[in-house]
Amino acid sequence: MRTSRLPFQSSSSSSRAAFTLVEMMVVIAMVALLVAMSTFFVGGALAAQQLASSSNRFTHELAFAAQLAARENRLVGVRFLKRPQDAGAPGVTYFQGWQLMVPDRISGKWKPAGEVQLLEKSAVMMEGATWSTLLARPSLVPASTVDDPDTTPPLFAFKPEGGTTLPRGATDPKWCITLALAKDVEQTPGALPANYRTLVLNAHTGAVVLY
Repeated sequence: MRTSRLPFQSSSSSSRAAFTLVEMMVVIAMVALLVAMSTFFVGGALAAQQLASSSNRFTHELAFAAQLAARENRLVGVRFLKRPQDAGAPGVTYFQGWQLMVPDRISGKWKPAGEVQLLEKSAVMMEGATWSTLLARPSLVPASTVDDPDTTPPLFAFKPEGGTTLPRGATDPKWCITLALAKDVEQTPGALPANYRTLVLNAHTGAVVLY
């Protein structure tokens, strides 16, 4: 004789196979945590990549300035410019830009030799003689000798015969600029963060080395 399935048997099997509300909430919480962790690590990796990219581009630009001085047979200066931050404390600015400059052959006034170059927004030049001796230098020329709406003068220049205008005595500091992530600088002001890049400029030869 065929036996029919009792109604309560199907209902019991379905309840055992389904998720409870608590289980679903646990799964959703775990997925949200994984997404948050992946976003944190991906964001950190992207910022580190931008710092490396900015440092390499900055190094190549300074090397190009040394070559341009030899090719043009005149001084090629470098000025550094600040840029306001979109986030953070109001009015906060960091050195994030640089521009090559040359003296006019007739008037002798300094003028831009190209567009302003900028680091990635996440990267900044650390100020202070401890980390960036170049930024602590006085200007090479007065602002009145700059033929540009932005009268920021160059801090130093590459010479056509090689080398730079920077002092190169035994007691002079090692000329360098340190780049770091803006968020790290804000979190630990006055301290060198774990992630940074330092460009060292040889005043004798004009060569730039990235560390």
